[in-house]
Amino acid sequence: MTKLYFFLILALSLNLSAQDDLLAELEATSLPATEYTFATWKGTKVVNLQTNEMPGEGVLQYTILHRFGAFNQDFVYNFFGLDNAQVRLTLDYSPKEWLNVGLGHTGFLKTYDAFAKYRLTRQSKGEKNMPVSITGFSSVYYANQRFNDGLDRNATTRFSFVNELIIARKFTPNISAQIVPTLVHFNLVETPNDNNTIFALGLAARYKITKMHAITVEYVPQFNGNSYQVPGENGAAPSLEKFSNALSIGMDIETGGHVFQLFVTNAQGVAEPYVFAQNTGSWLEGDLHFGFNISRVFTIKKKK
Repeated sequence: MTKLYFFLILALSLNLSAQDDLLAELEATSLPATEYTFATWKGTKVVNLQTNEMPGEGVLQYTILHRFGAFNQDFVYNFFGLDNAQVRLTLDYSPKEWLNVGLGHTGFLKTYDAFAKYRLTRQSKGEKNMPVSITGFSSVYYANQRFNDGLDRNATTRFSFVNELIIARKFTPNISAQIVPTLVHFNLVETPNDNNTIFALGLAARYKITKMHAITVEYVPQFNGNSYQVPGENGAAPSLEKFSNALSIGMDIETGGHVFQLFVTNAQGVAEPYVFAQNTGSWLEGDLHFGFNISRVFTIKKKK
């Protein structure tokens, strides 16, 4: 009888252990590990718009953004657009995996800027399912060019601001897209009738054609854009024209630690406020600028 009790207890314990193993297996099957999407874009910018990408924690990035003069502005006479080119230099660093901060300088209006980029959500599947990546971008710009109108001005009139909310999704290994609600604010505008705050919606897409190459396109329509004054010809009165929406088409080329972005755009201004809200270039009139962005990353602090 004692032996019978012993075998009954042993069988019961083995059955309970098997049930525990089965429940653990079922739980692991129903709650797979979270798999995050990566490389939605090749770089931190499409052309002018920010992407949801940012350098990893402890990584420093140096970027050169260059725009040649327009094809219809004495292109050859201006040394193929080089004599009237615009350049922006930026240096940024990621102290955290979710945070990137940086500084920049643009030749146009001798503008200095500071910016921060911060990850809010990340596209993923599995235990944590998130259909899109959402990233914020905030920047402040200071136009240091001297005024020549003889008016007294204070420093606050030189400031402008940009905020972007980047909502991106990688649909397939080759296709990515994003929408970017954008707000641009100028402390000083030309006339009392102009809007200090401009609302725009950035649209961008990427198609990866090889492991190292991708085609990109972006468009940034304005909802309440301002106008600018165009001098009249042969003594005619000046007229007003709406600032243009920025449209760019390009190609990304990745080579190790470098990302080259070659493109054609109707926006020569390199800093965001002048691209999104004060762009005078028109594709229909041939105001097209060849440009490139080059970025290089350096690992400053390795992960433990």
